[in-house]
Amino acid sequence: MTLDPEQLEPALARGLKPVYAILAEEPLQALEAADAVRAAARAAGFGARTVLDLGASGDWNAFEAAVRDRSLFAERGLIDLRLPSGKPGRIGAEHLARYARAPEPDLILLLQLPRPDRDMRKAAWFKALERAAVTVHARPVPPNRLGAWIRGRLERAGLRIEPDALALLAARVEGNLLAARQEVDKLKLAGVTEIDLDTLRQGLADSARYDLFELPSVALSGDAARALRMLRGMLAEGQPEPLILWALARDIRALARACERRAAGEPAAQATRGFWGTDAAALRKAVDRVPPADARRLLVQAASVDRVIKGREPGNVGRQLVDLVAALSGRPLQAA
Repeated sequence: MTLDPEQLEPALARGLKPVYAILAEEPLQALEAADAVRAAARAAGFGARTVLDLGASGDWNAFEAAVRDRSLFAERGLIDLRLPSGKPGRIGAEHLARYARAPEPDLILLLQLPRPDRDMRKAAWFKALERAAVTVHARPVPPNRLGAWIRGRLERAGLRIEPDALALLAARVEGNLLAARQEVDKLKLAGVTEIDLDTLRQGLADSARYDLFELPSVALSGDAARALRMLRGMLAEGQPEPLILWALARDIRALARACERRAAGEPAAQATRGFWGTDAAALRKAVDRVPPADARRLLVQAASVDRVIKGREPGNVGRQLVDLVAALSGRPLQAA
């Protein structure tokens, strides 16, 4: 059974299962899901808790000892097993697969894993766990659902927020759910019940944290306003300019090759395949609107930014990155 984080609490209320696997793609959602499992286990009498942090080179005898000791003393408990690498190694894989086939009745196994890649999903131990476990995939909240997510948090805290204040709060904390939770907690502690723009502006810090590798996808999708807001946030946070350019240039090269394939007669779905790290859906949107000549001009523009960064020609790097992101989004500032 695979659940979204918001489905976990009702599932726990219906009764505990022997194995829970948290796929930690988004840190806050994963942390809260693990907290919910631990709280439900304590309430149900699983008082003893063993915390293990293991990997491929870890001592998996400690896991076996935790299982054996609880069984020997008939003590109901929880094994909180963290596998941050997602790679248990051969011995660890054998232990996990064996346990998944026959979980102990007086134990709950809480396994915390990273975002699953293709190798993890294909592994026999992971498949065995999937069959035995309630899997909670803690995914990031997409931008178009962030406002509703924040509003739900505020309502559970007994707070109401005006639409324009909610829009500002969502823009300020975009990409950082932990910052969003902290702002909700601050507003609750402030004793307010109705939140308008003035209330929000008094204490709101700009806590936006942007994903470097999301910026090119947003620009390729044609969302110029959001892409430029993300770029400004990165520059303000001190994100290295060469790294920003590297991420953009990688996807611009993919766009140029995809446009050439499209011009040669390949269908868009086929022309946009095979580009490692590039968002295929965003690339398809860009291929539909960018002629091959414009894609080549973007490559030239990216090369110019690179020369400015390296001091080989004069220019303002920040301004040129803004121009590049705007052009990639389909809203070139230089032309305007």
